[in-house]
Amino acid sequence: MRKIFYLLILTSFLSCLSSDSNILVTNSGQAQGTYYHIKYMSSFGEDYHLQIDSILKEVDNSLSIYNSNSLISRLNNGEKLKIDSLFKRVFLSANKVFLETEGNFDCTISPLVNAWGFYKDDFGDSIIVDTLRFKSILQYVGFHKVKIVSDSLLIPKKMRLDFNSLAQGFTVDLIGEYLMSKNINNYMIEIGGEILAKGMNDSDIIWRIGVDKPKLNIDANNRFQFILNLKDKSLATSGNYRKFYVKEGEKYSHIINPFTGFPSNNKLLSVSVIHDSCMLADAYATAFMVMGVEKTKQFVKKNSDIEIYLIYTSEDGEWQTYISPEMVNRIIN
Repeated sequence: MRKIFYLLILTSFLSCLSSDSNILVTNSGQAQGTYYHIKYMSSFGEDYHLQIDSILKEVDNSLSIYNSNSLISRLNNGEKLKIDSLFKRVFLSANKVFLETEGNFDCTISPLVNAWGFYKDDFGDSIIVDTLRFKSILQYVGFHKVKIVSDSLLIPKKMRLDFNSLAQGFTVDLIGEYLMSKNINNYMIEIGGEILAKGMNDSDIIWRIGVDKPKLNIDANNRFQFILNLKDKSLATSGNYRKFYVKEGEKYSHIINPFTGFPSNNKLLSVSVIHDSCMLADAYATAFMVMGVEKTKQFVKKNSDIEIYLIYTSEDGEWQTYISPEMVNRIIN
């Protein structure tokens, strides 16, 4: 599932010297079908963009379903290959969230995503909403049916894995791990809206992140739903307000319910999740879009390591919000 999410990092993009003589280095570019922005404070201004590009390529070669030669694509096509360490880490995290959310997060929904047309740029143009067809595909869905045994993937025929719902967050974590290995402790990494912020920015204040309102079009004069301070945490957002299509008056979003075979149908418009791990924040955000408002609230109350900001519609169509107590203190507007 490819999420589209826009945000603005409210700090300067210019390299400069801070009070502790560290130099701000910035990298940006395209990867994983989206854009990335990375900023970090370095004692001597070392530029690690080549190493970062290498990490991005390594993830693509392992986990991208849009790369026909990637490990996941070849496994999905039935090749018998040993999995690599990246694949195993993501698989285990996907299984963790699958179990915790009682199946609401499921990385085997790829046949359904394909059937609904969301892998195409012109998704929805030629789709016929056939209930029996989508129901029949459910036999090829269920993460519990897929296993790793001795570094080999056991996956039933016609089933397909898709790690897009946590691969961007995982990539953010990997780059963060690399920067930490270089003794860089003040940085911000953003890939497609998934963010990890450590330490302080170049102005020696906590990183400030603005999250867009869940609207199809961005209003430059009234863009942000909220702005928050983010330090030593990750932030991921998922929503159903940009990637969808309408058929015969019905709206179908790219968030697929693995139990019904249909796009998730609840009041949620957007979920923002804060967690130590960007990969897990990414996965939980997707799961919560399927679970809906009340189930998500109850889940978070039982899991103190997760913070959330929910935007949803009331019975009369008005926007409502729910902010977990821990997250309230982070918001600055």
